[in-house]
Amino acid sequence: MLANLKICVLIVAAICASAWVVQRAELLYGGPALAGGSSNAPAQIFIALPIAALALAALCGRWLKRGDRAVLYAALVVGVPLTAAGLMHRFLPGLVTGFYGGFASPTGQYYRFLQVVPKWMVPGGPNEAPAVDAFEGGSAVPWGVWAVPLLCWTVFFLALFFTSLCLVLLLRRRWMETERLAFPLLELPLALIGGRDGEHSIWRSRAFWWGAAVPAVLFGVNGAGHYFPAVGEIENWLNLSDFLLDDPWKAMASFQARFIFEFSPLLIGVAFLAPVEVSFSTWFFFLLTRLQLLVTHFLGLSEYESNFVPGHVSPWLDWPAHAPFFMPQARGGLIFLALFSLWSARRTLKEAISARDVAAWGFLLGFCVLWAWIVAAGVPLVLAFGTLVFFFLLSIAYVRMRIDGGLPVTGVFQILGYLFFISLGTGPGVFADQTYVAFAFLGVLGYSAVGIWPALQFENLKLAEVCGVSAQRIIVAMCLGLVVGLGAGYLFSLETIYEHGLYTLREQGGGRGAALIGRFYNYLYRGPGTVEGDTDWARLLFHGLGAAVTWLLVFMRNLYLRWPLHPMGFIYGTGFGWLVWGPALMGWLCKWLTVRYGGARTYRRVRPFFLGMIFGELGMRLFWGGVALWQGQLGAGFRM
Repeated sequence: MLANLKICVLIVAAICASAWVVQRAELLYGGPALAGGSSNAPAQIFIALPIAALALAALCGRWLKRGDRAVLYAALVVGVPLTAAGLMHRFLPGLVTGFYGGFASPTGQYYRFLQVVPKWMVPGGPNEAPAVDAFEGGSAVPWGVWAVPLLCWTVFFLALFFTSLCLVLLLRRRWMETERLAFPLLELPLALIGGRDGEHSIWRSRAFWWGAAVPAVLFGVNGAGHYFPAVGEIENWLNLSDFLLDDPWKAMASFQARFIFEFSPLLIGVAFLAPVEVSFSTWFFFLLTRLQLLVTHFLGLSEYESNFVPGHVSPWLDWPAHAPFFMPQARGGLIFLALFSLWSARRTLKEAISARDVAAWGFLLGFCVLWAWIVAAGVPLVLAFGTLVFFFLLSIAYVRMRIDGGLPVTGVFQILGYLFFISLGTGPGVFADQTYVAFAFLGVLGYSAVGIWPALQFENLKLAEVCGVSAQRIIVAMCLGLVVGLGAGYLFSLETIYEHGLYTLREQGGGRGAALIGRFYNYLYRGPGTVEGDTDWARLLFHGLGAAVTWLLVFMRNLYLRWPLHPMGFIYGTGFGWLVWGPALMGWLCKWLTVRYGGARTYRRVRPFFLGMIFGELGMRLFWGGVALWQGQLGAGFRM
């Protein structure tokens, strides 16, 4: 009992302290991301503060046993991201942005939509005090006005977490016991906690510290150059568009199809941990997208956008917004991957779903609560049901890519109304204004890290299994982390926003992304709600093409044991390869050479070096975040 109380106190204290720190280090002073987020950048894959907590816990080996460290990490990895860019810095500004300034003008094109926003979803109306003070700062938080919206959204987040957990418990037997998925991204937390049974301590490995030295030198020099320009900077990226300047080659590196080779120690380490077929396929299919762009240019279709809704572009939705439509290809592959995973687990699911199964009833209950919430927000009954089915299908696919493929997936990158818009059309009369508004506000699921909760739940249950902790204890820790993270995030984020103002945080701090996400909500209802568009057959066709290619790759892998191309690599390389293809190439090459010429024994000896590169980059983020906090001024240390 005392041990559990000690861990609970540690969890609460650690999350609250993290929530206070990240508002200043990230939002106020613009330092590097310490608490994760939702974009597929190095800062989001491993969350710096929970990793730092594991490193500190290693110094308290006698006071915090191995199982206690696992419980602490499970709670922090859920709770800490909620306090910053993982949720609050994207979610809270989105509730007030549309109600301030020109957006809220009675003569503007947004005003008619603001009239139908449910009062319980947002704090106040157009150009009222809650929105004005949030942007201009210098005031106290009007908690009375915020109470109802925060309560209603909290019900939504709790129901989503509970439903996701029940889904994980239904799939747990198939994925963890039958298929025994690898969980590559758990390797670093496990090594810091104490490693698997029989492994030596990572802290005593020279290779680990040599690996950590690589990002220490790189980001140490770049960080010093940020504060002292005379030091200079070590460039760790190469923009190939600077070389592809002439036709037809410049079509391979347009603004919407970036072609950048980046050296990221953390991402190289991630690629080294991933299965060889996955890392190889990621960069292979990304380079294949460059060939697609070239062919599209020769066909004269480089600017073809079909019936895409104007003002609706973002990397989470459709990037690039023209042929050959990479995100629709990837999304079609995701849908097939999810359906195939469910079909493969059909017997396990059939056995699990029974009148006595708590997880099955829990999933049904949570699904119904979410369904009712979305209907109350303004989505018709059938569309709300389809929205949830679509969201959980994508969640299953993204989770599979992370826990099996080791890919750096940190969110469900999807605007939920998208498939309805391209299938049924857009414009006045196609959907009610309330429906456009509801879909826009549900964009929080695509602009935050909450969609990846099932992956974190799976990883934490695996952590419990390896460290000899009961699943019930890990689940309780995650729930505690969720509740404390939401509460601390509301408190410290709103205090910072109303004290300094989103204007100041945007221009002189790290709030630029937060303000932009709030504007995206407005674009997400204004664009589809005002621009008439028919069924987008081109994008639907490319969804089908992506599903067909994924099916072909699955079929070939089942037919040929040594088939080198992996369906997950196709999905990720096509949809998000522009973020990681360079590190994926380098990590794959290092692992292939190690295994090819050194075997499994050499791989085990080299692996700590790449774990060290991951740890070292996270450590430098913490260091320069601390410097930004200490200096009380803008600071980073390396590219965000």
